[in-house]
Amino acid sequence: MRIVVGLFLPLFVFAQNYGLKTLIEHANKENGLIQAKDIRVTAKQEEVEAAKSAYWPTVDIGANHSYISPNNIVNPGQTSSAFATVNLEIYDGGRKSALLDAKRYEHEAALFEKRAFEKSITLEIVRHYYGLQKLKATLQALEERSVELKAQIKRIKKFKSAGLSTQEEVDKLQAEFDSNNYTMANTHLELVSSEKNLQLLSGLSAAQLKRDSFKEPENERFETFETIKMLEANANAIGEQSNIIDAGYRPQVSISDTYNKSHFDDTVSLGELSGDGLLLDHQNTLMISVNMRLFDNGKMAKESEAVKYQKLALLSEIDHAKQEQQMNFDLSQKSLETIRTRLKSAKSALRAAKSTYAVLKNKFEVGLIDNIAFLDALTQKTVAQSRYKETLYDYEIGKSIYYYYAGKDPKEFIR
Repeated sequence: MRIVVGLFLPLFVFAQNYGLKTLIEHANKENGLIQAKDIRVTAKQEEVEAAKSAYWPTVDIGANHSYISPNNIVNPGQTSSAFATVNLEIYDGGRKSALLDAKRYEHEAALFEKRAFEKSITLEIVRHYYGLQKLKATLQALEERSVELKAQIKRIKKFKSAGLSTQEEVDKLQAEFDSNNYTMANTHLELVSSEKNLQLLSGLSAAQLKRDSFKEPENERFETFETIKMLEANANAIGEQSNIIDAGYRPQVSISDTYNKSHFDDTVSLGELSGDGLLLDHQNTLMISVNMRLFDNGKMAKESEAVKYQKLALLSEIDHAKQEQQMNFDLSQKSLETIRTRLKSAKSALRAAKSTYAVLKNKFEVGLIDNIAFLDALTQKTVAQSRYKETLYDYEIGKSIYYYYAGKDPKEFIR
């Protein structure tokens, strides 16, 4: 029994139908590029923790052993020593505070970058998902056309055998049949390529897909892109870099305490005077230091000014990005209106093409029209079917783009 289950389980898993939301959610967990963004967020969080640790005192320990030849009363031949030092920065002009804020802004920017990238992957999945649906609809229309052509070839061959038709009519239909098969082969290749791309993005097989759609837009409230929020966080981080540089002009105050323990061998004695009595085997040193930059010919000031200009450039880029998002949001609304009109037209065209084809097919079968008129009607019906389906799926893609430029996550609007 286990062997049977083991054999059929992979087939069952492979044959599962996946909806659009499932594909997107799986991509958010498994896509390698998204995982890379997530790792970068973790790295930035560690940098924040490192900046927090800078407020704590540092403790250093060390040891050394030296050998001197020749030695003398104040320089024994061998010296072993160990030390421990505790150091604390009492005041640094606000450098640590600015550095911590900068790291927090960088972490925030990394989070926004990840979310923005997830949304871009969502749009890619939507494009491939509905692109697959378009190709399947086209393939279905071509297959129906192939079945019809095959039936007509068989019928005309019978007429030819009875002397009621010519080889030319058979050849014409056969040429259309072969051309249709070639188009089907190309469409199938595109289908496989799109399936592979969707599988690469989502990590799931795209061979079997559920039919999902987006909620109809209802004047969604406009929100700023994550990419713009990322730029704003980066601008704030750059501003803190300027504060870090400016801190160099303020007093730097630190305090340290060092304890040293030594052991001496091979010491020298001069009469009653021994080197052991002159050498200290332990010592504690407490030191406070204050330093302040008085002159550097404006070096740090100019560096700070350069950083401020970088922030101004980024702020200008942010303003342009906001205008661009608003423009694309307005255009996405107009695009939806256009697609609705096109959908209405495609529906009417399909209805007319089906009606015309039904009439001409009957006339062709009773010999009232030639195969040219019949093939033209069949082609028009096939094209109308594909165009109607394509427009339906273009409308779904258009809705996802509308939500995207509204600053939303399109995934949340899948029905």
